[in-house]
Amino acid sequence: MATQYQKRMAARRSTSDISRLAQQYQQEIAGVTGQYETEYAKYSQAVNEKMKPFEEEMTKYQSTVMPAYESQMSAYKKKLEQYNATLAEIEKNPVIEKKGKETKWIPAPIADPYAIGPQYYPVEEEYTYYEPREIPKFTEKAPVAPVAPKSPATEKFDQTQFDEQRKNIEQTFKREVGERRAARLGAVSRKATRPLLGGAKP
Repeated sequence: MATQYQKRMAARRSTSDISRLAQQYQQEIAGVTGQYETEYAKYSQAVNEKMKPFEEEMTKYQSTVMPAYESQMSAYKKKLEQYNATLAEIEKNPVIEKKGKETKWIPAPIADPYAIGPQYYPVEEEYTYYEPREIPKFTEKAPVAPVAPKSPATEKFDQTQFDEQRKNIEQTFKREVGERRAARLGAVSRKATRPLLGGAKP
């Protein structure tokens, strides 16, 4: 039968074996993580370089182009409002009253004894007439909205290979630990069913 010392040593070897597996697992996971971080840093740098011209154009668009367009649009809307107000006023008063004068010839009140034929003299009379108000034309054109810069297409970072590596390392670790535990349980079971393996005397 195994002594207490032998049992402790066997337990230590078993625990130490699994600890080494855990340490190896952590090292392999750390290695994959390091590779992932390196590749992702390269990917981020490439994306930043690709996006840099777009970001510069967008900054110019937001700080210069759009404010200029908004100012032009504001001025256009103001003129349009003024034009619509003029049309509304014309609609209320579509004609303009005007005064005119015309000359009429009327018979002379006192006939000239030396004149031959009918005798007339001019009289200027004032009259009122109406003219339609002129409808002005709106010649202003709305400013064309600027086209915003288009972001370049960027590929999504593919981390599939790193996920697969982590998955394989984890599966290998679990399998190794499982095999060692199964072997230890098997040894204990054999000792229980076969006393001679445990050092028992017949």
